[in-house]
This record gives sequence, C-alpha cells and structure tokens, in this order.
Amino acid sequence: MPLRVRVWGHFPSLPFLAVVGSRRPTQAAVASVPWIVDTAVSSGWALLSGGARGIDGEVHRECLRQGGVTAVVLGSGLDRPYPPEHAGLFRRVVAQGGCVLSEYEDDAPPRPWRFPQRNRLISAFSNAVMVVQAAEKSGGLVTARIAADVHGKTVLAVPGSVGSPEWAGSNRLLRDGGLLVAEPEDLVAALALLQPSAEANAKQDQEDARSRQKEG
Repeated sequence: MPLRVRVWGHFPSLPFLAVVGSRRPTQAAVASVPWIVDTAVSSGWALLSGGARGIDGEVHRECLRQGGVTAVVLGSGLDRPYPPEHAGLFRRVVAQGGCVLSEYEDDAPPRPWRFPQRNRLISAFSNAVMVVQAAEKSGGLVTARIAADVHGKTVLAVPGSVGSPEWAGSNRLLRDGGLLVAEPEDLVAALALLQPSAEANAKQDQEDARSRQKEG
C-alpha cells in the first residue's frame, strides 16, 4: 500500500467487491453486470473498480442506477480523471455517497505504468476480486493475480466461451482455483461466506483511509 491515498468523497464502511474486466467487453460480459451489481448491493457490499472504459465503467454506472455505493481507483491524479469522458460519472459516484481514490498528486497525468500500480490498489482495498471477461494479458488478470498471490484475497470469475481468446484469462483463473460465478446464486453463496471477515476489514480500511487523508 502507498503511504498516502487521496480521497475525493466519502470512503464507504461497507465491504468492497472489486469487479474488473475487459475494456472491450462482449455482449455476454456486459449482460452479466446488472445481476452481479444487484446481488452485491442486495448483500450489503459496495462495488470497487478502476473507472476505465468497458466493464469498469459499466459496473460504476449500474451501481449508481441501482442505488448502490461505488468507488473508483484512478491511474492519474484527482484533477486529471481518466478517461476524460468519465469525469461526469466520477462526479455522480461522489454525489451518491461513494468516492474516487488516487495515490498520485492531484495534477498527475495518466501514464501507462500507473495503471498496473492502480491495479494493486484495487486489490488492496477490496475484500474480494471478481473478473468479468479477461484475456491472457489484461489488467483485470493482473489485478486478480495480485489479489490471490500478494494480498491473499478471494478471486471470483465469470466463465466464458471455451477457446475464446477474450475469455482465456478468466477461464484460466477458474482452472487455477478461482470461484466460479455463473449465476446470481453463486455470488450470493460466495459473498455470504466472505461477509464476516469482509465487514471487519472494511472498517479497518475506512480508518486507514481517513488516517492517510489527514496526513495528506
């Protein structure tokens, strides 16, 4: 974790389910987002993602539509939101009780190397990481690997077409022991198992975020 994280908005006290995926999602991947968000929100979880085009943006928008709380982790400074067309979305996230996070100076521009760093922060603040469509080389897969191998977090994945390169990373996660989430009931069961420890971790994360915000 970085020594300081800048927070715009209110850091939720709810446990976080990070949902990440492709910037060019298939129709099947996009269609899974509403029921994933509905299940998480109904189970008392907030949604966390990276604010990018594709699945990230769909998760944030759907969470707002359903009255949930979501948080965005940027790969740029708070005054340089990326992608720029999501600036209005980020404002709505804050207005609805969520927050936007960045470990960079407010005027820091987006740079390619900052997004892998952003991914580790997504994992660190989450209580579990769910992948919706990831190829073999993708940011979503990087986030999942960090979650499992570095932070010891539970990784979940939506299964995709066998042999499809767009879903190769997601399917590999499942072969490597990730939890399969093919329908709402799968996610309900997984979140129920994670809930007690997630709530405790969420409270600690909120205290840590407030401490870092004061130090900044």
